[in-house]
Amino acid sequence: MPTLFVLNVEEFHPLIERAREQVGVSVQPGPRGYTRISAEGELRFNRKALGFKPAVWYGALTGGLVGRIAEFSRDELHIVGEAS
Repeated sequence: MPTLFVLNVEEFHPLIERAREQVGVSVQPGPRGYTRISAEGELRFNRKALGFKPAVWYGALTGGLVGRIAEFSRDELHIVGEAS
């Protein structure tokens, strides 16, 4: 199950909110100071849709993840499970 840990700071709030809107994505408290975003299938986010400047976008993975990064480009983030 792909999982992304997002630091609970204002800059990353749009990522957490967008995850809450996605079907099949679970948003729960993570370790202290983090939010856990996970999905049965895959996680996909678009930088422009989140309104992130590149510096914030590239910092989005600093909380860590479980799974494999299938794509992390200037505008797309795609995380899949280990076996995918």
